[in-house]
Amino acid sequence: MPRLRRARPTTISSWRRTSVVDILHGPKTAEQHGRHPRRREQLTPGAFLRRFTGVDEKILASVPQERSRYTSLGGIVVSTALIAGASMLGALTLLSQASPLYLVPVAVLWGLIIANVDRFLIASLHGDADGWSRWGNVLIRLALAVVIGIFIAEPLTLKIFQERLDRQIMVERDQAISLTESRYEQCNPLRGAAPSGVNCTGYLLDGGRKALAVEGDLNPRQDALKAAESRLAAAMQRHGELEDLRERECLGVQVMGRTTGVRGDGPECEARMKQLRAFLRNQDIPQQQAEVKKLKAEISSLTTDRADAEKDRSTTLSKKIAEHVEEKKRAYADIGLLDRWEALGTVAGQSGMVNFAHWLLRIIFVLLDCMPIISKMLNGKTEYDRLLTQELRAGSACHEAELNFTTRRTTGEYEIKLREEERRLKAERGRIDRDQRVDEASRDDEIDRLARTFMTSMPTQR
Repeated sequence: MPRLRRARPTTISSWRRTSVVDILHGPKTAEQHGRHPRRREQLTPGAFLRRFTGVDEKILASVPQERSRYTSLGGIVVSTALIAGASMLGALTLLSQASPLYLVPVAVLWGLIIANVDRFLIASLHGDADGWSRWGNVLIRLALAVVIGIFIAEPLTLKIFQERLDRQIMVERDQAISLTESRYEQCNPLRGAAPSGVNCTGYLLDGGRKALAVEGDLNPRQDALKAAESRLAAAMQRHGELEDLRERECLGVQVMGRTTGVRGDGPECEARMKQLRAFLRNQDIPQQQAEVKKLKAEISSLTTDRADAEKDRSTTLSKKIAEHVEEKKRAYADIGLLDRWEALGTVAGQSGMVNFAHWLLRIIFVLLDCMPIISKMLNGKTEYDRLLTQELRAGSACHEAELNFTTRRTTGEYEIKLREEERRLKAERGRIDRDQRVDEASRDDEIDRLARTFMTSMPTQR
């Protein structure tokens, strides 16, 4: 009689190795769609694109009609990643003058990051969850997609309008350099102080103090010369008037109210002579003339010194102004990303066409990055979402059952060990009790033997 083979019990872990989709749809479905668990699937272009959507090919094999939808969705994700990489490459070329061969790996890495983010956004919407939680997740993910889209769009926009922006930047920089040079010239005049109506903070230069010192010595002397000339002119005029009156009085020329008209050296002529001599003694016209001559000579010398000092000051200031302007030009040698970003706002404000193109590109790239999320929401709940939810629920149930089984088995083993330990302890306590009774009996026998020995050894009383 042949020996019957006993059926091997099915455990939870072995049952879990069977796909839930196989249980739900039967082995024929799995065999029909090639869902053999031990056979590795070939990576086709469609499967490669679907990996960017986070779908499970084993579940998708049960509904092959959904493959084209998720393949297209993966293509959108890849397209967004490629555009993001191109945007990053454009931004890097604007920031750095390095060879594109060194910049391509960074752009590729950025594209992979964007693809992974989009994959997470799409994968997080898989399943048939409904209600406010689903729409809340959609809004949050759309907001994140909009931020990513703007971050992708701006570098590409700057790259597209690079030539126009560079021209605008050069015009603004030329104006800034001209304004700087003009401000330095206004704040550092060759003569005198800077004008009061000009803000010269940070524009004052030290052109040497010799010209200022000469100017300080020259101005008082010029003022003294003017005063001396005025006094000399007044004295000469008064001297001429007194001399004229003396001559008229002595010659007898009558001037109404001033001369007597009597010819000769009379009292009036003598009085006029005394008045003239007193005036000459008090005014000392030759001394005044000598003082004016001396001041004119000093002023002439100082004027020559001032001309030389102003020439030196002019040379020094011109050199320093040229150095500051050249430093400003060196600071404007390179055009950075932020410079182009600011210029984009200026050009967009000046040209309505540029502003329209800027916003159009921004909206296109934002919509393109939001397209995976929008496409997922437009498709609604697919059959794949339903199967995925069933798979998740079944997996959760299996995990819970396996966890309960493991817990019960472990606790049962510990209960058995606990009972075995209690039985061992009970047997040990019995053995100890027996040994104790035997020891007590042995001690009693020893005491009796010693008592008998003692009694026999004592002398007999007569």
